[in-house]
Amino acid sequence: MADLLSTSVSGLLAFQRALDVTSHNISNVNTPGYSRQRVELGTRPAQPYGNGWLGQGVGVQTTRRMFDDFVALQARGTSSSLQHLDVYASSAERLNNMFGDSTNGLTATLQKFVNAFQGVANSPASVPARQVLLSEANTLQQRLQYFDSRLSAMDEEVNFTLKGEVAEINALAQGIAKINQDISSGIARTGGQPPNDLLDQRDRLLDELAQKVSVNTVKQDGGAVNVFIGSGQPLVLGAVASEVATTQDPFDPTKLGIAMRTSSGQIDITRSISGGSVGGLLDFRDEQLDPAHNALGRISVALTDLVNSQHREGVDLSGELGGDFFAIGDVETLASSLNGGSGTVDVEIADVKGLTQRDYILEFSGTSWALRYADTGAAVPMTGTGAPGDPFVADGLEFEVGGTPDAGDEFLIRPTRAAVADLQVLISDPSEIAAAAPIRTAVGTGNTGTGAISAGEVIDVEDANLLDNVTIEFTSATTYSIDGGADIPYVPGDAIEYNGWRVEITGTPAADDTFTISRNTNGTGDNRNALLLAKELDSPVLNNGTTSLSAGVGQFVGAIGVATKQAQVNRDAQAIVHEENLATQDSVAGVNLDEEAANLLKYQQAYQAAAQLIRVADTLFQTLLGATQR
Repeated sequence: MADLLSTSVSGLLAFQRALDVTSHNISNVNTPGYSRQRVELGTRPAQPYGNGWLGQGVGVQTTRRMFDDFVALQARGTSSSLQHLDVYASSAERLNNMFGDSTNGLTATLQKFVNAFQGVANSPASVPARQVLLSEANTLQQRLQYFDSRLSAMDEEVNFTLKGEVAEINALAQGIAKINQDISSGIARTGGQPPNDLLDQRDRLLDELAQKVSVNTVKQDGGAVNVFIGSGQPLVLGAVASEVATTQDPFDPTKLGIAMRTSSGQIDITRSISGGSVGGLLDFRDEQLDPAHNALGRISVALTDLVNSQHREGVDLSGELGGDFFAIGDVETLASSLNGGSGTVDVEIADVKGLTQRDYILEFSGTSWALRYADTGAAVPMTGTGAPGDPFVADGLEFEVGGTPDAGDEFLIRPTRAAVADLQVLISDPSEIAAAAPIRTAVGTGNTGTGAISAGEVIDVEDANLLDNVTIEFTSATTYSIDGGADIPYVPGDAIEYNGWRVEITGTPAADDTFTISRNTNGTGDNRNALLLAKELDSPVLNNGTTSLSAGVGQFVGAIGVATKQAQVNRDAQAIVHEENLATQDSVAGVNLDEEAANLLKYQQAYQAAAQLIRVADTLFQTLLGATQR
């Protein structure tokens, strides 16, 4: 009878545990990160009895956590990628909306400025047309600076967000380390039985961490997991959590990166961080925000160079040569905070057509200087020696170096980043717009031949004699002289260059025919320079002289739109993959109330049956006692 009682009690206890676990599952059906549990039952060791073995009932082997490591890792990985793409896409959408606006976007604003120049060309004497041009010029300046300020604000937002994300990463790492310790202690205390609820809590923290940054985990003996980020930097080792921090860029203290704090100091891991919201922020800054800063600056440099160079070749309503129309900021040269020497670098833009949208790092090796792209590290070939009069030349830039640099000293070169912030319209008086050409030509009133002279064009506005009156006189039908100089053979249509201007004479002039080139003292109705200005704005000036300013703006805005659309497509595709992985994980670890209800009924009936066996055992025992008392 004792065997019957013992076996019955084992069943009663086992099914009570099963009911407890089922109740636990049902109670946590809506608990995030909970994995359903199942009692694993097994027969207790049998005892030999006569010529056979007598079973001793049932025992609880373990409470198994219904969890698939592979499925969980897949879901964690797609979650990290989805968060990365979502942050990247939402940030790119803001850029696209800002620059691509059909009314106030970059393309529309530039076109209004070009149209205003054409308006002055159509009515060069019209003061209202000139006022409209100045208004559109100021609007263009303000819009460019608005775009630049918004990009700077987004830079600050990235920094602010990175600080918050780093604080959360450290909190999660501390939580994982603490649970690692509790899990190891729990497994040791129970002889190897897993503390399932603690495992769920740790996996939930790991999932949250993966949404911040891509992680790799390695399980250790004793139940702990080690967590690595970046290119293998340990964030959690057992019960010890390392700490990450934001760190200032050695060239630009306003730009934050990510560093791992170690006993020997901080290790910059910015470039090795991937995945999660942190990876999305860093990639957006490197791939979209910084290039947009540089592209906007390059557009401003090209605009200023085109307008200023042509505006200087015209004269205003007072007959004075035009000055600069715009002013912009200089090239930024930033020395690394790690530099030990006293080296200096002076950089100027030599050829706008050669400018790129990239930043550069100039490094001194101890014996020579080398230039590389800041984003990829690829070498950039240079010519020259870097000395005054023979500067290094690369990508439209000239570099002069000086001082006494130490080996390893570096300088960050930003050719166009600061151009927009200092952009100014230098003209406030409409009459100072140089719409007219500085020279005019005329045919002598007594000419007898059929010669004709072109309106003339300026080829060197710096020539001191540009505005001097000059007479071309034909000494014969085939020769001419300039201001009484030596005879020059006449070839119809050939360019005649003198005092910084160029003219062409065609037809058949006769001996003693004269042609004059003089200062345009009354250019009120002259629109020649305004036409050239409007034409210059559509001339190839970017990408080594293959792309016009308007086309460059279109490429810039279009590239942002394409990148945004691609990011959105990638995000939406990743969301589908992640949902599928979550569904797979839920099918393994999720609580199914129908299944739990069936288990509840099954275990209840088994429990009642075991209780009934105990009652039978008690009845038999009482019968035995009653029989022996007689």
